[in-house]
Amino acid sequence: MAALSKILTVVLRIAHIICAISIIGIASSYIATHKSRSLGHLSRFIFADVVAVVSTFFAVIWLIPFSSNYMNWHIDALLGVFSAAMAGWLVYSSEKLCGEINRHDAKAVLDFDDDGATWCTKWKALYVFAIISVALWIISAAVGYFWVKKNMKAAKSHYKPSNGGRRPRARR
Repeated sequence: MAALSKILTVVLRIAHIICAISIIGIASSYIATHKSRSLGHLSRFIFADVVAVVSTFFAVIWLIPFSSNYMNWHIDALLGVFSAAMAGWLVYSSEKLCGEINRHDAKAVLDFDDDGATWCTKWKALYVFAIISVALWIISAAVGYFWVKKNMKAAKSHYKPSNGGRRPRARR
């Protein structure tokens, strides 16, 4: 079971890196081409960049498979909350001309054709990657939480103190 959780964690970290780099690329491209617009309009993309950079940083650091990576499940959960805020903000403040987000937008992401893509298509790809990022961080936090819960329980039962936790007295 320990090997499975380590393999799952490495796969999740690689997926975190892929999603975060995709988010950075799309959001930064939008910021670069629309830098003349107001900061209020670009703030959601700046927030997306910041969350994606922090996600990339932690995913790269925790890609090295040590047991201490599981102890940081609360940071994974916090990054999941930030990613959910990012996804919600992007979807809530989307352009009305682009239409609503739907299930078929995920298919457009798999095409990987950026040449003829409109900004609406790129925004929808950004939504999809943001939602995938939320799911990955929550799964990663759950794996860490259950690993810590299981191993702390095993550690407590293995090192149970005798005599009510007191050391035996030295006899004179």
